[in-house]
Amino acid sequence: MSERKRRKHDYSARLKYIRLLESGWTFSLIRVKYGIDDTQLKVLWEKYQQYGEAGLHKSGKIKADFALKKKIVLDIIENHLTLHAASIKYGPSISAINTWLRIYRS
Repeated sequence: MSERKRRKHDYSARLKYIRLLESGWTFSLIRVKYGIDDTQLKVLWEKYQQYGEAGLHKSGKIKADFALKKKIVLDIIENHLTLHAASIKYGPSISAINTWLRIYRS
Protein backbone atom coordinates (compact mmCIF):
# COMPACT_ATOMS: atom_id res chain seq x y z
CA MET A 1 0.00 0.00 0.00
CA SER A 2 1.46 3.34 -0.97
CA GLU A 3 0.76 6.49 0.96
CA ARG A 4 0.12 9.68 -0.92
CA LYS A 5 2.68 12.22 0.20
CA ARG A 6 1.27 15.61 1.14
CA ARG A 7 3.07 18.46 -0.51
CA LYS A 8 3.25 22.04 0.69
CA HIS A 9 2.65 24.72 -1.89
CA ASP A 10 4.35 28.01 -1.10
CA TYR A 11 3.22 31.42 -2.28
CA SER A 12 5.26 31.34 -5.50
CA ALA A 13 3.85 27.92 -6.41
CA ARG A 14 0.28 29.07 -5.69
CA LEU A 15 0.83 32.16 -7.85
CA LYS A 16 2.18 29.94 -10.64
CA TYR A 17 -0.96 27.77 -10.50
CA ILE A 18 -3.16 30.87 -10.80
CA ARG A 19 -1.15 32.11 -13.78
CA LEU A 20 -1.56 28.69 -15.41
CA LEU A 21 -5.32 28.81 -14.85
CA GLU A 22 -5.44 32.28 -16.38
CA SER A 23 -3.56 31.02 -19.42
CA GLY A 24 -6.07 28.24 -20.02
CA TRP A 25 -4.80 25.25 -18.07
CA THR A 26 -7.50 23.12 -16.42
CA PHE A 27 -7.71 22.28 -12.72
CA SER A 28 -7.16 18.60 -13.46
CA LEU A 29 -4.08 19.25 -15.61
CA ILE A 30 -2.49 21.32 -12.83
CA ARG A 31 -3.39 18.60 -10.29
CA VAL A 32 -1.68 15.91 -12.38
CA LYS A 33 1.40 18.00 -13.17
CA TYR A 34 1.97 19.61 -9.73
CA GLY A 35 0.16 17.39 -7.22
CA ILE A 36 -2.23 19.99 -5.82
CA ASP A 37 -5.70 18.80 -4.90
CA ASP A 38 -8.54 20.08 -7.14
CA THR A 39 -10.52 21.35 -4.16
CA GLN A 40 -7.53 23.20 -2.73
CA LEU A 41 -6.83 24.72 -6.13
CA LYS A 42 -10.46 25.84 -6.48
CA VAL A 43 -10.29 27.51 -3.06
CA LEU A 44 -7.11 29.33 -4.13
CA TRP A 45 -8.81 30.41 -7.36
CA GLU A 46 -11.83 31.77 -5.44
CA LYS A 47 -9.59 33.61 -2.98
CA TYR A 48 -7.60 35.06 -5.86
CA GLN A 49 -10.77 36.25 -7.58
CA GLN A 50 -11.99 37.90 -4.36
CA TYR A 51 -8.75 39.32 -2.95
CA GLY A 52 -6.20 39.28 -5.76
CA GLU A 53 -2.67 38.09 -5.06
CA ALA A 54 -3.12 38.87 -1.35
CA GLY A 55 -5.64 36.02 -1.21
CA LEU A 56 -2.89 33.55 -2.08
CA HIS A 57 -0.92 34.15 1.11
CA LYS A 58 -1.47 31.54 3.76
CA SER A 59 -3.58 32.93 6.52
CA GLY A 60 -2.64 32.26 10.09
CA LYS A 61 -4.45 29.58 11.95
CA ILE A 62 -7.90 30.72 12.91
CA LYS A 63 -8.64 30.39 16.59
CA ALA A 64 -12.25 29.35 16.25
CA ASP A 65 -14.16 29.31 19.49
CA PHE A 66 -17.21 27.13 20.03
CA ALA A 67 -19.61 29.85 18.83
CA LEU A 68 -17.79 30.30 15.49
CA LYS A 69 -17.53 26.55 14.90
CA LYS A 70 -21.25 26.17 15.62
CA LYS A 71 -22.10 29.08 13.31
CA ILE A 72 -20.09 27.56 10.45
CA VAL A 73 -21.53 24.06 10.93
CA LEU A 74 -25.11 25.36 11.13
CA ASP A 75 -24.57 27.51 8.04
CA ILE A 76 -23.41 24.40 6.16
CA ILE A 77 -26.35 22.31 7.34
CA GLU A 78 -29.14 24.88 7.12
CA ASN A 79 -28.06 26.62 3.91
CA HIS A 80 -26.51 23.61 2.16
CA LEU A 81 -23.18 25.43 2.00
CA THR A 82 -20.30 23.37 0.63
CA LEU A 83 -17.08 22.93 2.60
CA HIS A 84 -15.35 24.86 -0.15
CA ALA A 85 -17.78 27.80 0.17
CA ALA A 86 -17.58 27.75 3.97
CA SER A 87 -13.78 27.88 3.80
CA ILE A 88 -13.94 30.91 1.52
CA LYS A 89 -16.63 32.63 3.61
CA TYR A 90 -15.17 32.07 7.09
CA GLY A 91 -11.46 31.37 6.60
CA PRO A 92 -10.73 28.01 8.26
CA SER A 93 -9.41 25.17 6.13
CA ILE A 94 -11.72 22.62 4.57
CA SER A 95 -10.21 19.87 6.71
CA ALA A 96 -10.83 21.81 9.94
CA ILE A 97 -14.45 22.49 8.97
CA ASN A 98 -14.91 18.87 7.97
CA THR A 99 -13.68 17.79 11.42
CA TRP A 100 -16.14 20.11 13.18
CA LEU A 101 -18.95 18.83 10.97
CA ARG A 102 -18.07 15.22 11.75
CA ILE A 103 -18.05 15.95 15.49
CA TYR A 104 -21.38 17.74 15.27
CA ARG A 105 -23.00 14.83 13.42
CA SER A 106 -21.74 12.20 15.90
